[in-house]
Amino acid sequence: MARPMRKNSVLKLGGVGALAVLLLGGGLQLASAAENTGSSAAQTVNCPTVRDKLPAIPAAAAAGVERELATLDEEIARQNERLAKQAANPQGGANFINNAILGPLKSKRVAVLDRIEINFNRVGAQRPNLDSLATCGLNAPGVASALNSSVKAGNAGTGANTTAAAQTVNCPTPQIPAVPAQAAANVQAELANLDKQISEANARLAQQAANPQGGANFINNAILGPLKDKRQAALDRIEIAFNRVGAQRPNLDNFAACGLNGAGAGNAGAGNAGAGNAGAGNAGAARTVNCPTPQIPAVPAQAAANVQAELANLNKQISEANARLAQQAANPQGGANFINNAILGPLKDKRQAALDRIEIAFNRVGAQRPNLDNFAACGLN
Repeated sequence: MARPMRKNSVLKLGGVGALAVLLLGGGLQLASAAENTGSSAAQTVNCPTVRDKLPAIPAAAAAGVERELATLDEEIARQNERLAKQAANPQGGANFINNAILGPLKSKRVAVLDRIEINFNRVGAQRPNLDSLATCGLNAPGVASALNSSVKAGNAGTGANTTAAAQTVNCPTPQIPAVPAQAAANVQAELANLDKQISEANARLAQQAANPQGGANFINNAILGPLKDKRQAALDRIEIAFNRVGAQRPNLDNFAACGLNGAGAGNAGAGNAGAGNAGAGNAGAARTVNCPTPQIPAVPAQAAANVQAELANLNKQISEANARLAQQAANPQGGANFINNAILGPLKDKRQAALDRIEIAFNRVGAQRPNLDNFAACGLN
């Protein structure tokens, strides 16, 4: 058990030695406080990394595996925070850290590692045995924990999954006239639905690329056909939203059918939310955000699920910002800079984080990391 420290040492640890958790790109990384605290720094957990020990990750399992790898890193961050508190204010007996921190951490890691194994099994791939990676020890004070977000996939993770990049759906962006303020929230909700449908269809195409099934017409019958029906229903609800507030009902039937982009191409789905607000400056109509569509190179099959998830995030962010603009149009608040400070500024930060995670998805599978920084800032239509 660590001895109680002098008051000034405790204050020093509280100021700079609490091992702040920094969000870097798509993963959590611990900032080592050793350079500021010297010998007073807390210990950190020493857990084996998992990403570099996985076999090739099937594209259909990639999103699930990435979620669980992030969970492992988050759990390390939580336990390091507990160790920092323990160093600043010791409690319990000699076995406190083993019983209250390392033991529960092992149990949680076993559950997460099991879910990673199941992700492989569900898509027909051989289930890896990750049991040996559950147990953690302790680093010396001031030594940062190794995280999955900071290691690349091992050789096994890049060999067997060299299938061609998945195709993506190519759907037309609905050309919508000026949206009345009273209909804005419903229209934005349906535009977000359209983007969600595209994301779901792209996830199925990624699974199909990794584990082909059905005959020559499988994609048309099982993916594009149902997608057209879902889009038609969402487009109908957009038309009805106009009609309900006494505005002329637009005809959006021509925007229901989708085709396919070439393998690995496309930023499918980006920009439906909030796009096409022709005449948005008309009196009474809410303004919408005008965000650039990220120009993304061909997406490797191993990164496809993660990239599509982040594209869906970008569109969700646009939809949320447009909903706030609609509320602002109906019930103005704040001063002249309210929209910039309360809507556009936070939106830029959220987009930057999502774009960083797209870049990291490329980097993790050994592909060249694109630079998407220029696509973070949005303006107004």
